[in-house]
Amino acid sequence: MPQKKDSKAFGIYNRILILTNVEVHAKRDLNTIKSFGPKDVQAFSSGAMAIDYLSEHSVDLIFCDSSLNDMSGLKFAQTVNTNMSGRPLPIIMVTLENRRDYVLDSIAAGCIGYILRPYSLDTFEKYLILADQLDSYPEIEEMELKEAQEMVERGNFDEAIEAFEELISYQDEAQKYYDMGCQFMVQAKYGKAIVSFKKAVKINDLFAEAYKGLAEAYKGRGDMESFKKFLRRAADVHAQFDNLEETKTLFIEILKYDSDTPNPFNSLGVTLRKQGDYPGAIHAYRQALELTPSDENIHFNMAKALYFMGKLEDASTEVAASLLMNPDFHEANKLYQRIHGQPWTPPKGEKGKTRTVSEGVKESAKDIGP
Repeated sequence: MPQKKDSKAFGIYNRILILTNVEVHAKRDLNTIKSFGPKDVQAFSSGAMAIDYLSEHSVDLIFCDSSLNDMSGLKFAQTVNTNMSGRPLPIIMVTLENRRDYVLDSIAAGCIGYILRPYSLDTFEKYLILADQLDSYPEIEEMELKEAQEMVERGNFDEAIEAFEELISYQDEAQKYYDMGCQFMVQAKYGKAIVSFKKAVKINDLFAEAYKGLAEAYKGRGDMESFKKFLRRAADVHAQFDNLEETKTLFIEILKYDSDTPNPFNSLGVTLRKQGDYPGAIHAYRQALELTPSDENIHFNMAKALYFMGKLEDASTEVAASLLMNPDFHEANKLYQRIHGQPWTPPKGEKGKTRTVSEGVKESAKDIGP
């Protein structure tokens, strides 16, 4: 059994859960964690039992293996971070699984760290310290954000604007951490990659709130153009991180003052499509349709992305939907002709019935501009 370490790694982590259905892993993790001297450590091989325990007990940190008796470690992390009330629990994946896709799925599931087995005691401690730093990051900026929001409430709009602009000036930090995460992924340093990505997300969340606060400050001064501008910026940040409800709330607020404001998810989709990320663009367009389901431009944009992916049947469906909403949509008609070899005509007979791709796809459809 390892000797007890004199470390600050568990400074705020006194109640720990270990989840794994591999006995040798459970023993190793338990011995390692106990060497840091936490007050309470519980081990479970069942995700459901751990969730029941969490519903009645407070826990500071969870170490989760990729394999449990009744579910995968990813499923457990998703369930906890989606359904448990209160602040999301810090979960560190401790696993033999080193596939890139699994690491990315762990990030999406809300894990704050990733430790590959077999690990050394020093490696274990290092990632705990990184997780601790991430958990408290960026406390100073969050305090500044709160102070600026209080300035708005007091009517000190000029001071608030200056404070929010100072916060937003740190935005390059998010890109720096995102780039670091990508580099760590290439190097298979998955624990560091997750910490870097999570820092980027936390910083961007702060920017969304800073942009929103800046909008309210300008509104207080009576500058409605700046109010709409920064409210759109806040919506764009939330759209970038796929926060549908937050984006929807801001978008509805903007529409009260500007009925022609662009759909933030549609704007994101256009950017991703031009970068060649067609799956990402399609996901953004589907989110855009949640906000404005009757927008023919979004259906057309989705059709273009699907077309570039070679999914002609799906592209045909989307471009036909666009033309049904606006039969005079010239660019959509051009795309329809690329797919079918003839112009679109309004359907006859059954409402909404469109030609299938197999009824007239050109074998060598020429590319159209992105």
